[in-house]
Amino acid sequence: MTKNLLLLLLYVLSSFSCNAKNIESLYARIKNDTRFDQVENMALDLVRGGFNAGDSYGEVWIRDYNTFIELSMEVMPDSLIRRNLNLFFAFQAEDGNIVDGFIPRIKADLDNVDGYKYRSSNLAPEYVAHKNTVETDHETSLIQAVAKYVRKSGNRDYLREKVGDLTVYERMTKAVGFLLTQKMDKKYGLLIGATTVDWGDVQPEHFWGGGNR
Repeated sequence: MTKNLLLLLLYVLSSFSCNAKNIESLYARIKNDTRFDQVENMALDLVRGGFNAGDSYGEVWIRDYNTFIELSMEVMPDSLIRRNLNLFFAFQAEDGNIVDGFIPRIKADLDNVDGYKYRSSNLAPEYVAHKNTVETDHETSLIQAVAKYVRKSGNRDYLREKVGDLTVYERMTKAVGFLLTQKMDKKYGLLIGATTVDWGDVQPEHFWGGGNR
């Protein structure tokens, strides 16, 4: 996949370049470079290990899941791919907002008053979830992940699958509604965020960002 994108980019560049020989030479080198296949195989081996973002994280994060869902579909059962999507919808709030990540309840640090404010759901009692309220990419990331799943799998019926009382399509509509009503600056037509550093983990309004660790 990466190799094809690079080759396409080089093709476009060659259309505007005066030094066609150098472009063709580089094109050939990339096309025959077996390291791209090696990197792809390493990535597939990595996602076989699960859906969380790494050994340091017990959570499955929506922005990360959105990033590697198509790769995961190469090596993971379809049922597990859909289960994770459904878990994010299971923790959707009444106003339509989507959580940042979910984690098995037994792995969550529920007693840490300075930690995440966990959310529970009757639709997934064995998990808890949390939302980073200063960020606005959770809803869009989930919608993108669903789009990637449907496009790659061809399973359009998934949009009619129910999570609780609502279908996936209806829940996506609610998620967009949350952004339009709660996070939209009408003057500029942009989503409102807040001051964040280091992926939003450090916030001046929160204990973690106050220098009191």
